[in-house]
Amino acid sequence: MHGAGSVPAGTAEHSTRRSRSGGARRGLPTGRALVGGLLVTVAAVVVFAAYAGAQDGPSATVVLARHQVDPGQRLTADDLELRAVDLPADVAGRAFTAVEDLVGAVTLAPLSGGELVQASAVRRASATTTGPEFSFPVDRDRALDGDIRAGETVELLATFGSGEDAYTTVLARDARVLGVQEARSGGLGASGRLVLTVGLASNDQVLDVAHASQVGVITVVRSTGVVGPAGRDRTSSPSATGAETTGRRS
Repeated sequence: MHGAGSVPAGTAEHSTRRSRSGGARRGLPTGRALVGGLLVTVAAVVVFAAYAGAQDGPSATVVLARHQVDPGQRLTADDLELRAVDLPADVAGRAFTAVEDLVGAVTLAPLSGGELVQASAVRRASATTTGPEFSFPVDRDRALDGDIRAGETVELLATFGSGEDAYTTVLARDARVLGVQEARSGGLGASGRLVLTVGLASNDQVLDVAHASQVGVITVVRSTGVVGPAGRDRTSSPSATGAETTGRRS
């Protein structure tokens, strides 16, 4: 028998009283345990993100070399292929996304089969000329005072000799201007000359312009939009004309 107010051992109320009177308690997590749990959670998130990224597939579709290509070779569609690959953003920015963009380009470095074709490895074909490209210096006041832009067409004239023996001849007609830059001397600024890059029709024209730039005086005439007969290709010196006239009179 139990006395008044006593609670039998083993009952719920007895257990509650034991707990309130200082029975064993479960401790809270320590700071070290919290940090460890956080690290485990972060690691799990990183692993999941990497897995999810791997499941996204290739990041870009770019042009690769289909087989070995030597330097100096003009590319055709058979040399190239599109392939989906995973590339860093900076590398993908230097790649090509269409085979057509590289057809006709010339390789500046060897390419292996399956290698990414980057802009630094090729010289792309100009859309405005299929002939040789040539750069030469010309006096600004003989090149429309510098008022000329890429895309225009020009005639290139050259004057040789001096005085009564001088004559002028046409070097090229409808040459396409590909670039115009200021010629600089010793890094001190503009020298009153330009460097003109043009697309010419043949290697013979390249020889003529190269020769004239060394021993003659080149004049650039704008022909953009001009329609009409070409006219003669060469002037005659006054002395030669006078001799011909004198001979006819006699």
